[in-house]
Amino acid sequence: MEEKEISISNHHKKEEKKTLAEVIIAQIDLCRKEFSKEMRAGFNQKIWMENSWIVVSVPDQREVVQSCTKTLYDLLETFFDNDFNEYYKDFNKNKNALTEVYFEQYLSEETNHNLKSHAKKTGKIPMTEQSNLSETIRQRHLNGIAESYRKLFRKLVLLFKRKNELSGKRMLGYK
Repeated sequence: MEEKEISISNHHKKEEKKTLAEVIIAQIDLCRKEFSKEMRAGFNQKIWMENSWIVVSVPDQREVVQSCTKTLYDLLETFFDNDFNEYYKDFNKNKNALTEVYFEQYLSEETNHNLKSHAKKTGKIPMTEQSNLSETIRQRHLNGIAESYRKLFRKLVLLFKRKNELSGKRMLGYK
């Protein structure tokens, strides 16, 4: 792996230069920490602070890990080999297939005829308070997608490890 220095900007600190490998390792570490958290839906929480209520928005952890993994993907894109490119094609096919599976599951389980016909017409599960099923199916779908991203993260780490070892410069402390 060729050592290139990348400038990381932070207006609170002096600029420090990191190699691409260091940036990738930092992103892997960030993803690892995000994947270690409970995969749950986001929510807003009110907190009483200094005589007033403050609303704190907690993001959907499944979306956080997707974003984190996409950034790692972007950083490693120049190192993709044929094996990884084939895996990524399958990843996208499987992700699309998951969407179809949960859509079909919704259509088979929805009892409200109007919502079901609307879903068939638009090709999307309606997000409405009239049906708890749509939210249940949506949550299952998001959980499935998050698991797909966990597998993609593992593949990206293995790709980095493989490329790192081929470079002749060992930078990671694991086997």
